[in-house]
Amino acid sequence: MKVFPKLRLKLKLRKREKVILAVGGAVALLIISYHLFQRYEDFNASAQNRSEAKALYLKKQVEKITEKDNIKAKLENAKKELTELERGLLSGDKPPVAAAELQKLLKEIAMSLNVEIKSERISTPIDMGPYLGIPVEIGFTAPTAKLKDMILRIETSPMLLTISALDVRVMNFKNPAEVYAVMTVKGFLRKQKTEKVGNAA
Repeated sequence: MKVFPKLRLKLKLRKREKVILAVGGAVALLIISYHLFQRYEDFNASAQNRSEAKALYLKKQVEKITEKDNIKAKLENAKKELTELERGLLSGDKPPVAAAELQKLLKEIAMSLNVEIKSERISTPIDMGPYLGIPVEIGFTAPTAKLKDMILRIETSPMLLTISALDVRVMNFKNPAEVYAVMTVKGFLRKQKTEKVGNAA
């Protein structure tokens, strides 16, 4: 009869062990789960940082490509504008040939206005970087209205021309409508690689 209490005691101990083991297992599981969760959080944060860094890098690359495309487009537009402007350059491979072309053009403008050129002189070419300025001086007598028309036609010519100097003298103070004008008109010529010019712009 005394054996039964011992069995009960063993059974109680086994129950306690089971409870302790269960509790220990649960605690161990919680600890493992916590560490796994921490590692997941760290990995997730690291992955997010890498993702943001890559996104920022890609954004910068896209901006560079876009900027490059914009620069390329601006360069193409500048080239087109330059090509269009250079259509107004004087032809010929030497300054004297270009000056002769400019003289002829000025005579044609004057003749269209019934203005007679009294004098003309070719000045020394002007160094303007990749171009040469070709100045031609002309002198003529004309009413002020025709002088105005002459200036307008030169400035609106398809050729790239500028009036760099203009000296106007009244021929008759009693009738100041008639004037004698000395005008320097400058055209432009693309400089040859071997071209050497004394004056600077």
